[in-house]
Amino acid sequence: SYKFDSGGDPAVIPTLTREEFVSFYKKHYHPTNAKLFVAGDESDVYHALSQADRYMSPMGYNPDSRKDSAIAYQKRTFHKPVSERRPYAAAPGEGDSGYMLCITWLLNTQPTTSMMQLAWIVLNSLLLGKSSSPLTKALEDSNLGESTIGGGLDDTLLQATFSIGMKGLKKREDVNVLEGLIMETLHKLDSEGFSEDDIASSMNTIEFSLREGGGGLRGMEIFLGALSQWNYDQNPREAIIYEDALRMLKEEIERTGSNLFQQMIRDTLISNNHRVALELYPSANLEEEQLQDQKIQIATAQSRMSEEEYQNVIDEGIKLKQLQAMEEAPEVVASNPSLSISDIDSAPIEYPIHVEDNFAKSGIQLVLHEVESDGIAYVDFGLDVSMVPYDDIILLNSLVALLNEAGTSEMSDAEFRNYIGKVTGGVSAHLQVMSTKPAGWDDENKVLPGVNILSILFIRGKCTADKIPDLFDVFEKMLMDVNLDSKDILRNALKSDLSGRKSSLTNRGHSFADTRMRGRYSVRNFLGEKMHGFSSLDSSAAVLESVDADWSQFVLRLDAMRKAIINGAREGMILNLTGDRYVLDAAMEVAEDFLVNKLPVDLGNPAPPTPNFRSIPHPWVNRAVQEMKGAYSSQDEGIAAPTQVAFVGEGGRMYNVGESVSGSASVVSHYLSTGYMWDVIRAKNGAYGAYSKFSSVDGIGTFYTYRDPNTPDKTLELFNGAAQSILDDASSSALTRDNNAAITTAIIGTIGGLDGSALSPRAAGWEALILHLYGESIISRQQHRNEILKTTADDFHEYAQRIKGWREQSVAIVASLSAFNEMQSRTGQELSVLVQANANQEDDES
Repeated sequence: SYKFDSGGDPAVIPTLTREEFVSFYKKHYHPTNAKLFVAGDESDVYHALSQADRYMSPMGYNPDSRKDSAIAYQKRTFHKPVSERRPYAAAPGEGDSGYMLCITWLLNTQPTTSMMQLAWIVLNSLLLGKSSSPLTKALEDSNLGESTIGGGLDDTLLQATFSIGMKGLKKREDVNVLEGLIMETLHKLDSEGFSEDDIASSMNTIEFSLREGGGGLRGMEIFLGALSQWNYDQNPREAIIYEDALRMLKEEIERTGSNLFQQMIRDTLISNNHRVALELYPSANLEEEQLQDQKIQIATAQSRMSEEEYQNVIDEGIKLKQLQAMEEAPEVVASNPSLSISDIDSAPIEYPIHVEDNFAKSGIQLVLHEVESDGIAYVDFGLDVSMVPYDDIILLNSLVALLNEAGTSEMSDAEFRNYIGKVTGGVSAHLQVMSTKPAGWDDENKVLPGVNILSILFIRGKCTADKIPDLFDVFEKMLMDVNLDSKDILRNALKSDLSGRKSSLTNRGHSFADTRMRGRYSVRNFLGEKMHGFSSLDSSAAVLESVDADWSQFVLRLDAMRKAIINGAREGMILNLTGDRYVLDAAMEVAEDFLVNKLPVDLGNPAPPTPNFRSIPHPWVNRAVQEMKGAYSSQDEGIAAPTQVAFVGEGGRMYNVGESVSGSASVVSHYLSTGYMWDVIRAKNGAYGAYSKFSSVDGIGTFYTYRDPNTPDKTLELFNGAAQSILDDASSSALTRDNNAAITTAIIGTIGGLDGSALSPRAAGWEALILHLYGESIISRQQHRNEILKTTADDFHEYAQRIKGWREQSVAIVASLSAFNEMQSRTGQELSVLVQANANQEDDES
């Protein structure tokens, strides 16, 4: 049933018996319940299907498996809306503040037409697709909470649902106020409807997305898209063929206009009593109560066993560990289909690129990528931001947020965003801070100093060839005319961003732990941690306070920043164009006018030339180095979060700055992830994920776990066995280069990660641009690939010794306070435990 979490609930797992576990596996993990999808050349498809048939047919058909896994349509049975209250574990320092409310509707009780499925996607966009969308705007402008939650439409299951709410409500009374606001906004939309511009913008955005595809591997896109129908024994083609549905929806909109969407709101949301209003209230004691409940459950389960039954459980656990430790027989391994090194292309994948300095005598570098793009132009315009003072870099996210969400001098935020949606496939701003190789290092693979840095504000957009002039018009308005004096818009954006990052701490703690560790070793990594890691939680909260404390001064700082960026030296700007040949020709013609005539030039006070940051350190480096010394008072840190699991990280320096790094290091790191980390930490000890990560850019290696049920000290002990596991394998016959042997498998896996899937046109152009900015030559990439392909057991041995001797070793762990307390009581090891400084501060209304 979909009411259960596939990852399991720690409070319920102790009640699961072995018999129930085995019975569930035998019934449901059967070919009768499987979906097989193959994409590729016709001969390969038929060969794969034939092989699968030969393997699965002997297992036969299991009617019980099919019957018990079928999902039936649920009827609407609520005579009135249902309200539920449940506690959640409050974050350390938050106490009893911060309520959440989410209202969820069941939308359909029988199959819907393809046109209505698409209509719901459009309505979801109209309600929530942009910050200026009416339901999103009503909630965020209310200042009742931190950010919206729920996500709107979920049409991936048999029956679609619609969910909306907010988290970070300050008072219990705000829960009812918010519920009333949601229903009031829906009633208003039912009455007033949507404008033609609203509908045209959403329709164009969604049609563009359907025609362009998701940008990933096309076969996987088709497979995953089909599952929303196929999983429920419906026609999978209905989920992926959209032309007829789109045509019918356009005809219906032409006939009825906004009435279609008003009727949908009225019938499926306002008049639909089959909805649940779920309130979550904070509990400072819930975590401890859950831990005690788990202990009681385990003790109760044990007390009901006889001594013989209890011993059987222990014996079966031992047998399981022994089975997990057993290696497959060589003849079994050899029988598996496999690739060999000879199947791998020895040359790295290269994407077309042409670089022209001082394009049209503008001083700006033009980068072109001629690829098949089906008539779509992909345009990226970058501006250097290194002139921004170090103390102001925490404001760059505020500038980006306003570029992405505010209106202009002549258009409101809603009008400008609708204009963008009507004439383009999307335009957005983002900040790119990246390392670049020092001058003269193009052909070498050495650990970078971490002080040669590029900081670029990118405006990225896409459109059909006929809309290229409109796209550059959007770029011009976004860069030079966006209304920075938009306090409510910025405040809502910053609150939502901060709220999302705080949630990520409990969902993606491994990312925070890894970023925190890497920030200790290089300036570039430190800046990344400062702007996007745990440190950013406090700095973002401080920016929010500044917005409320003195808005007029804040706007002046943002305006000065924008002027400095757009009036910066042209040598610090770059224009990246990707598309078909005729698309590039059309784009260059418009781009010349944009670069030469539209960008402002301050002739009276020309900007100083942009330094070559491959030759000198970035201006932010000196201050960052000083800050690094104080930011990491301890090499071993814990980050307290309301989570029942842990995210444990450990790392250290494996290569010094300037030291050459062989591509074989990536192979061994991959081997650890798929071998020791998977077998020992994940399979045997229950972590949901366990990884080894190595970067040749900074010379740092890290281990980290994801959703780890163990106490952190136990996982750290397991990390200590990683190097020895490699040495043990190297001294045995395990590490050979025979087909299907360990080294060959690791090499193929590493190359697979390097090459990835076939990139979309946009991704190919962006990847080529990033490599160009990084300063890496084809010679360097070829050398790295050659070293990967030539990896030997000696390389494994050397990497293991580097782990054993890694320098400046450090630990970063995201876990609950109780987990850190238990760790200290068990081992005596003390960590510097970090708690978000602003966790318990309420937003002041201005």
